[in-house]
Amino acid sequence: MKKPLRILIIEDVAADAELINQALRKGGLSCHAKCVETEAHFLNELQHHPPDVILSDHGFPTFDGFTALAIAREHRPDVPFIFVTGALGEEVTITSFESGATDYVLKDHLSHLVPAIQRALRVAEERRARKQLETERDKLIQELKESLTQIRTLSGLLPICTLCKNVRDHRHGWQSLEVYLQRHSEATLTHELCPDCTERISPAVFGIGQPYAGLSPGT
Repeated sequence: MKKPLRILIIEDVAADAELINQALRKGGLSCHAKCVETEAHFLNELQHHPPDVILSDHGFPTFDGFTALAIAREHRPDVPFIFVTGALGEEVTITSFESGATDYVLKDHLSHLVPAIQRALRVAEERRARKQLETERDKLIQELKESLTQIRTLSGLLPICTLCKNVRDHRHGWQSLEVYLQRHSEATLTHELCPDCTERISPAVFGIGQPYAGLSPGT
């Protein structure tokens, strides 16, 4: 079950705030709404009780909507911000969207409020999903670049000890060639003897031609 949405309302007229709450309930939206009137209270809510949606009147004496929008974009840039206000002129409407508002709903058409909130939440979720995909893509690109760097290391100059044949890389220092290859490649190493080494090693090393322990020759 989804948690109720946290909706922060910026409104200094109690009757209008109640009308907004009624519209939310009538629209069947599961939510907890909190109303603030001052910039200090608004900022406190953003910092300590982050909302899922912000609804703001456009202009009132103590705290105008554009100031609220700027603060919201600074502190909670991904939270939908919807103006709920009286009639807006074309110029003000354009300025609202240019400033980062998600949508606007007129107070005499509050039946449009819940659909506007639902639409804004869908857009916000799509934006978050797209941002996550971009983050994962950037991580993959970085991993590929690191892998390419390792491949280039294998194809470049590789310091190797003349006596013990250990090799050196800039991260792990001196190490056996076997360990180095396991760290820097996808190869699975197995242990075998080449023909030349097989000829140089005495058969006695492998127990060939030697009697079993406890048994004398001819037994």
